[in-house]
Amino acid sequence: MSQPARSLLAPAVRGRRKYRLASAQPVSSNPSPAAMLRLTCACMVLACGLASAARLRTMQHEPKPYRQPLENFQNTQYFADLTIGGQPIKGIFDTGSFELLVRSTRCKHCANPTPAYDHTKSKTYVENGTMVQHVFGSGPCVSMQGYDTVGVGPMTAKAQNFWEIVDHRIDVLNMAKFAAIVGIGPFDAPTNDEKTLLMSYGVQEFSICLQRGSGTPGYLTWGPVASVEEKRKNFATVPVMGKLHWAAQMTGVRFAGVGVDQTNHPDICGGKGCAGIVDSGTSLIAAPTEALMALSKVVGNINEDCSNLHTLPTLTFMLGDKPFELPPHAYVMRIQGAVMEADTMWDLLFFKPKMKKLNMCIPAFMQMDMQSPEGPVWILGMPFFRYYHVSFDRKEKAMHFANAGEGCEPKPYKLNVNGTALLSMERRAVDFEPTDIDVDALIPPSLSSMLEAGKEVVL
Repeated sequence: MSQPARSLLAPAVRGRRKYRLASAQPVSSNPSPAAMLRLTCACMVLACGLASAARLRTMQHEPKPYRQPLENFQNTQYFADLTIGGQPIKGIFDTGSFELLVRSTRCKHCANPTPAYDHTKSKTYVENGTMVQHVFGSGPCVSMQGYDTVGVGPMTAKAQNFWEIVDHRIDVLNMAKFAAIVGIGPFDAPTNDEKTLLMSYGVQEFSICLQRGSGTPGYLTWGPVASVEEKRKNFATVPVMGKLHWAAQMTGVRFAGVGVDQTNHPDICGGKGCAGIVDSGTSLIAAPTEALMALSKVVGNINEDCSNLHTLPTLTFMLGDKPFELPPHAYVMRIQGAVMEADTMWDLLFFKPKMKKLNMCIPAFMQMDMQSPEGPVWILGMPFFRYYHVSFDRKEKAMHFANAGEGCEPKPYKLNVNGTALLSMERRAVDFEPTDIDVDALIPPSLSSMLEAGKEVVL
């Protein structure tokens, strides 16, 4: 075992004993230059010891970043392992919510495609018994409050507040590859005084990135991935304007490319701005109906056989004063799945073909009509994380964006001389291929972000 940090200070402070810094002779009121030099050196040694001890204490309290792989199901659900009461649970890590909810064996009629939490098997479970109803846009969810030990990788939180789902009417949960929704929203939970998981772990910054290839994994890194100086040089930083969501002011949305008439391009945000919520728990990009109608006139036709993706324009979002480009791979999907029986999921899509059939390409947008004091709400879901490595900074109330490398490593965010993102200069073949999507497995924004259609959203 290594010596504790305080051993560095031992010669100066152990036992409160006094030490002479020079000779045993009394120090005169006019010390010699040699005595002054010895005194200065001693002070410098003491200062270095104090600084080293402080650095060691800081290192002991700030765990090293932990990079957690995220499993990919049908390019619509990304989940990872955690433990609750020692029980292995699959969960999605959702930047659009705060609380930890888990399917429970207390729900007798619930389908459990993956193992549910069983409080009787936990030695550390503490009952609270409070019952609440979480209202989602896709259905109600009744939960019971409790406390248990929650582990993610090397991190552990004892007596962590969580909610057991004892009843729900949310179709996607009956088929989901995950049993828990792990909220990693920006600040404190708005509904109670309990600590969120981020607070319990002492995590002030984390990042998410998804690889682009179909079926490839993503990564959640607990802890900073870059220094303050590296973020200043190589990341685009956008302030978070919301208290409940990782939301930024969105000043524009447009398509750009060959054949796009910019003079007649619609002003999507109406000159007043929109609100863009960056949400890791939503499968697609969600937008207001009026905005999607305007964009549909610009994007043009998408061939059902997916043969013309290389001719489609680039979709650009302006978050704050920074441009973020997305190629056709991010907004065109190829329908996969066996039967497509989930009409409720199909109805979420804005661009609905006259016939439902497999292996055809359509624009991948969900319609969602919600207003906020900052303007119409957009959800930048999983497609956004395939092109940008996003660091969420709770302390600075900001999001830091880097270009996503092939292995999800952050690469410098740069602009051309004309102010457009350099991402368009680094295209890969996959950028002009559709994203294969199983419609039945889509996670809507109303599930993960607790957003209710028709009501004004408090960001």
